[in-house]
Amino acid sequence: MAASMDDDGFRADDLYVLLNVDRKATNQEINKAFRQMSKIFHPDKHLDPAKKKQAEIFFNKIKNAHEILCDPNKREIYNRFGMEGLNVEGLELVSRTKSPAEIIAELDRLKYEQEQRKLQRTSPVGEIEVKINATNLFEGDTEEDDPYYGDETSYIQISEFHISQSLDYPITQKDTAIIAGAVSSRDGYGSGNFSVGYRRQTSDKGWLEGRVAFGPQMSYGLQGYRQLTRRCFCRCAAGFSVDKSGIKPGLSFLISSQLDRNIQGEMALNVAGRSSLSTTVRYDQDSHRASFTAQVGDINSVRAIYIKNFQDHDCKMRLAVMGGSLGWYVAYGVQKKITEFSTINARMVIGNNGGVRLQLRLHRGQQSYHFPILLSEQVLPTSVFYGTFLPAFAYFAVKKLIIDPFIRQRESEELKRKLEEQSEELLQKKKDAEIAIELMQQTVEKSLEYETRRNGLIILKALYGRLVTQDGELIDSECIDVKVPLQALVVESQLIILDSNTKSDLPGLYDPCPGKEKSLYIRYNFRNRPHQATFNDKEPIRLPLQRHVMKDETEESFVHL
Repeated sequence: MAASMDDDGFRADDLYVLLNVDRKATNQEINKAFRQMSKIFHPDKHLDPAKKKQAEIFFNKIKNAHEILCDPNKREIYNRFGMEGLNVEGLELVSRTKSPAEIIAELDRLKYEQEQRKLQRTSPVGEIEVKINATNLFEGDTEEDDPYYGDETSYIQISEFHISQSLDYPITQKDTAIIAGAVSSRDGYGSGNFSVGYRRQTSDKGWLEGRVAFGPQMSYGLQGYRQLTRRCFCRCAAGFSVDKSGIKPGLSFLISSQLDRNIQGEMALNVAGRSSLSTTVRYDQDSHRASFTAQVGDINSVRAIYIKNFQDHDCKMRLAVMGGSLGWYVAYGVQKKITEFSTINARMVIGNNGGVRLQLRLHRGQQSYHFPILLSEQVLPTSVFYGTFLPAFAYFAVKKLIIDPFIRQRESEELKRKLEEQSEELLQKKKDAEIAIELMQQTVEKSLEYETRRNGLIILKALYGRLVTQDGELIDSECIDVKVPLQALVVESQLIILDSNTKSDLPGLYDPCPGKEKSLYIRYNFRNRPHQATFNDKEPIRLPLQRHVMKDETEESFVHL
């Protein structure tokens, strides 16, 4: 992440694009780019008072970009969180002597606390769980001849229903009241419980929470969290429950440490009840996650989980394998983000004890809807096949017929609303681009004179935006002329523009059609030969290239080459 950006194209300036440097650029390369931009926008380069004042605004902009990208701490934060990360509340408390990894950890904590405070003041957290028994679909009704069952024709039954709701209500910045409740019904019998709790932020490094629950059994619990070092924390929980059978105590302890940037280690100890000691190692990257857990105690088991993250498709695939003294299971599934606040999850669980189960889960905001479906009590090929492929077919059908049209309509309405709300901001960006072009004129004249003398690179035509042709003619209502800004970037008969999320952040450019796919068409001369090429908005550009030579000098097309 290099800049704050919405999906519809409304975004803050990308500092890398502004300086036209690679995201892995060294400080030397950033300094060189800054000097190149300073030749255009430094106030001392302009004698006219009005232009000098305008140049000062642009120069401060690129100077700020230079300072952020040359500072290793600020750059690391910007790369991960964008400009919002540099403005996070509480960042001023972070020592500038800390390493980038330590600052990022601190930022994660600060941003998490901000999000939690916001969520606590807006909506409660709830879950609805409906357990479904569909074994008759695959195993058949073995008791159909028993007169006790009569002529029962129901093949799918709801075996259990559960609703839970919790609310964290902040009393002060350090004190929070917790209220939670749940009701459930199973095989015709209902039950419920109600709990109240209190959480105290004891310091910046820890908290303490106590809870009391009322229901079929009374339970009392106390848990706490403490950050031991910058990379290590622990959590303890103790409590007991009272019912007709007596008092049941419980005690657990967990310690976790960040071993390096991608690896985390964890140990957990449970005492009383089913005692166990487990060790977990997690590996986490942007596109891959994996974990391995080994547990010894009353129940011995090992478990491995692998998650593949497809960021371009907002999708995750998960595979889990577990074996132990109680049996084994294999689980695989997929999680898909369908809207900004909604996620759907489907998972198949196949085991020698639990049979074949399909678990469907929908998250919408702070609400969760869970549908565990028991397909068969034994591992049957038919239940595995239908449980795997039928939800996928159903999802694609619903997506094609319902979700996609709804999202397109909503995005269209949202884009229209933002265009109306931010019309002044878009107009200002357009004015800024026009001013930048005026400031570039002197540089462009020198560049053209220099390139003409050496038969170098001369931009003849450049259009940026939504390039649409009709009857062979370009419809230019949604594109802009960017010949001057591109010529200003030509250095020693070369034009290099690195890959980016959008080229509209380049000096002298703006977005002529927010929310729509954009391209850049360039027609240029090099060594007195005409060239042309079309690039998509994120594609890097390097001119001149032999494949851009126009075979027919009268040819002019807008096809990507």
